[in-house]
Amino acid sequence: MSDQSSTAAAKYNLTSLLGDLGSLPFILLAGLMANAHFSGPGLQSASVLGLYAPYVFIAYSAVILSFLSGALWERERERERESERERSRLAEPNRLASVSILFSNFIALSAWACLLLIYVAPIMTIFAVCLLMAGFLSLLWVERLTGAAELIGSSYWSMRLRITILVLVLHALVAALMLGELSI
Repeated sequence: MSDQSSTAAAKYNLTSLLGDLGSLPFILLAGLMANAHFSGPGLQSASVLGLYAPYVFIAYSAVILSFLSGALWERERERERESERERSRLAEPNRLASVSILFSNFIALSAWACLLLIYVAPIMTIFAVCLLMAGFLSLLWVERLTGAAELIGSSYWSMRLRITILVLVLHALVAALMLGELSI
């Protein structure tokens, strides 16, 4: 094996594999909904094991967003613990870590709220998809702002950026499909 291919294999680790596998349900569900919209009777016919496909998409999205929020929380808690150990040298505690922890909790609770919004009205279901989309984008922004990407490594940041862009595009597609169904 050449040095370039072994380097590429080393960069594609378990985290990358799980990230890519985690994006598959987004792709499959969005594809199912697009197919039902363009070649079937509409989104009402799109189902997974008898469950309305947009609700499955929203539920999966909320779980993944909550998971990513928890991962951010853990990284910032570790940073906060390191800051506490160094407090004798530092006059000011790491406020960015504290704000990031609060933010991760806010995003996780917003994801949970999206699960409740789907029961209010069809337009709120579209709002839930958009809110989840904003959650993914804001978590990426906070990871970049806090320097978490540098702590973890450039291969992680590349993966997060690639998958987040894919997820954002799929959320926009699902929201557009749902909006198109609403106006019919």
